[in-house]
Amino acid sequence: MKDHLCYRYEVLEPIGKGSFGQALKCYDYKTNQFVAVKIIRNKKRFHHQAGVELNILSYLKEHDPEDAHNIIRIKDYAVFRKHLVIAFELLSINLYEFIKNNNFQGLSLNLIRRFAIQILQALKYQRDHGIIHCDLKPENILLKQPNKSGIKLIDYGSSCFQN
Repeated sequence: MKDHLCYRYEVLEPIGKGSFGQALKCYDYKTNQFVAVKIIRNKKRFHHQAGVELNILSYLKEHDPEDAHNIIRIKDYAVFRKHLVIAFELLSINLYEFIKNNNFQGLSLNLIRRFAIQILQALKYQRDHGIIHCDLKPENILLKQPNKSGIKLIDYGSSCFQN
């Protein structure tokens, strides 16, 4: 790896891949923090939808200055070599991987309750602001930290405003 993006982010390892492009764990030399960077494929339809995602995430962040509503936080974005690059806070594993790591044995009722409350808080916050996620699934719900029950919703690439 050890490549760079935007002359700012050092690529450390891949995190995930999708139809949009790929996600990478990077080190941000401007803020001296680890971040997740989403690189959008250089196709018109992906760039358009990524623009919608940027608008939605910027709007949600602006209306949640205390970071209280369990939504991924965008850090910055840029166009680099004709690819849209979006930096996010770095989170832990998704709920599907969490359940898989538990050998699909299920989770305690108490943990399910904690996850459900946080998901419902995020969905209510989105509804209050006229936003529809459109791709809510365990892979798009990440733990904030390993071995903690805090979660955040991610991947607003298919999202839209109600209007």
